Amino acid sequence: MTEWLREIRGVLLDVDGVLYRGNHVIPGAREFLAFLEGRELPFIYLTNNSTLSPEDYAARLRAKGFPAQTEQVVGSAEATAHFLAHKHPSRPRVLIIGEKGLHQVLDKAGFPLTDNGDEAEVVVVGLDRHLTYAKLAEATYAIRRGAPFYGTNPDRTFPTERGFAPGGGAILAALEAATDCPPTIIGKPEPPIFHLALERLGLPPEHVVMIGDRIETDILGAKRVGLRTVLVLTGVTTRAPSPGPNAPDLVVPDLYALKDQIETSIVSN
Repeated sequence: MTEWLREIRGVLLDVDGVLYRGNHVIPGAREFLAFLEGRELPFIYLTNNSTLSPEDYAARLRAKGFPAQTEQVVGSAEATAHFLAHKHPSRPRVLIIGEKGLHQVLDKAGFPLTDNGDEAEVVVVGLDRHLTYAKLAEATYAIRRGAPFYGTNPDRTFPTERGFAPGGGAILAALEAATDCPPTIIGKPEPPIFHLALERLGLPPEHVVMIGDRIETDILGAKRVGLRTVLVLTGVTTRAPSPGPNAPDLVVPDLYALKDQIETSIVSN
């Protein structure tokens, strides 16, 4: 039953696998965003991608035909900076494995950055498509010296036009193997990124729905903070999951079908 759709006042949207895969926009995605705007339903793009700053991510979305302002983007890089600012207010020196966006966001938040594992007081790891053995070694030295170890997200893969490529979680696995130290995760499915998004929306969780394509991050994380959940079968997950405590509230083949479900719930209200 989908009567709960009538109570939704805001939307969190995963991006990769929900709106596009690589450079390919998923059919129905642009129409769904136009529908949300037409219904004046506020939405946040909630992504585990840490490679871009919110400004650059919003520009990428606009280039693909999606309406996006910087404040509508909450990524794992921004969530990590927000979390670290509260956890480490003295702004310790950070060693980053990650790309330009993660460096930009942490630098903007006032954290001094280093590539030297002997200097690092904190290690932050996200997806790095220019990963080298030297980067892994410096992070390993720092973590083994006792530097706190944070991961922007645990995604082991991400969808591309060619298939699934290694994600940030694959890098975290390598470092955990080298250090015997598990990372603290900030992005989905952990609460910090969801709390930041809800704060941005200004809505309580019971009136917000999370739309995603991954059970283990989008759906599980949203359920942990009391959100309703919709699984779309256009990304990582391609079949409806079995019933259970972590099952989504609604499964749809694509965003066309979700738009129809919401319209039906509004008409029947």
